[in-house]
Amino acid sequence: MCGRFVVAREQDELVDLFDLEETAPGSNILSYNIAPTQQVPIIVEREIDGMPSRQMHAARWGLLPAFAKEAGGPPLFNARIETVLEKPSFKEAALLKRCVVPASGYFEWTQTEAKTPIYIHPPEGMLGFAGIYWWWRDPQKNASDPARWVLTCSILTKDSAPNLAAIHDRNPVMLSPDSLAAWMAPDFETSSELLLALQAESDEVAQQLSFHEVSKAVGSVSNNSPELIVAI
Repeated sequence: MCGRFVVAREQDELVDLFDLEETAPGSNILSYNIAPTQQVPIIVEREIDGMPSRQMHAARWGLLPAFAKEAGGPPLFNARIETVLEKPSFKEAALLKRCVVPASGYFEWTQTEAKTPIYIHPPEGMLGFAGIYWWWRDPQKNASDPARWVLTCSILTKDSAPNLAAIHDRNPVMLSPDSLAAWMAPDFETSSELLLALQAESDEVAQQLSFHEVSKAVGSVSNNSPELIVAI
């Protein structure tokens, strides 16, 4: 799974790294300890005047499906890639509402009794997690209230890549430059074949990652500083 991650880059750096044409208000999110239900940056691609346009928006990390009556309850911050096209909470979004979640790295806790936090990251550059998003309409708000629409998202996960299996049995689906472009293309429905290809490419991306033990302070969402990703 992926329950905490890091965005340690300013917005202008993300614009260059991900070839963004537009950034929405509120999408400049720099954090060393992003947790579920918090705002995260997501990248979507839309066709404008026949040309693709990559845009960055801020979304609630924890997808709310159309049938959700309220925002409470366990947040759906991860979606298993093996079942995302079948689960009622995810399948509608998974078919067409694809996004990329930029990340400098993410935290995982070893599954031993000690539960040691590990920071997993690329040696340079950034990761792009495969995500899905949905605009949820809050039924408790008046139809004229702009705040009734809430942008939400989930990160896809898969069985762990071989080099990460000793840390945890799941990892986020990580996109290569080629699969990132294919995943964001807005003009097709998600297929089982694409999801299988993403899993294989994710393992290739994972082979390049570095990881190290970090302070247990990351376990508290109130802690948020560059020291959280420093090796100990």
